[in-house]
Amino acid sequence: MSEKISPEPLPPAAALGVGDEIPPITREIGWDQILKFNRYVTGGKDTKNIHTDDETARKAGLPRALATGRHPVSFISEHLIDWFGAGFVAGGEIDVAFVKPIFPGDTVTVVAKVKEIVSENEKRRVLLDISLVNQEGVSVTVGSASGLVDASASG
Repeated sequence: MSEKISPEPLPPAAALGVGDEIPPITREIGWDQILKFNRYVTGGKDTKNIHTDDETARKAGLPRALATGRHPVSFISEHLIDWFGAGFVAGGEIDVAFVKPIFPGDTVTVVAKVKEIVSENEKRRVLLDISLVNQEGVSVTVGSASGLVDASASG
């Protein structure tokens, strides 16, 4: 499993305002993880496909095997759960696009910025611009996400 690299603790979700950034978190993408994610979608079997085999990936027009889409989304979701807690698990939303491939050995950083805060019943929905940036500074996954915080909390 890859190790999370977080330079600073996360502030409470309710404490940030529009324009604030969530401290980033970095993950390394290893072959072991890629194989594990593949097993999730193949009923526990090891298979050769564009995610697990360089030759198969090249035959499909790719330079080499690449991570599945679930892989980076899991890193984003984990970071949002760490930040929002139940406010992401029971009310969070995520919508991302995969814009560049992520390869074994890459390092990706979750970057998020508060773009809007809106009232929703007795809660506030914190809307984020979110992306994964690779070790070269290139966005590989981009989109939006949100979670709920108590309306009575300051922020």
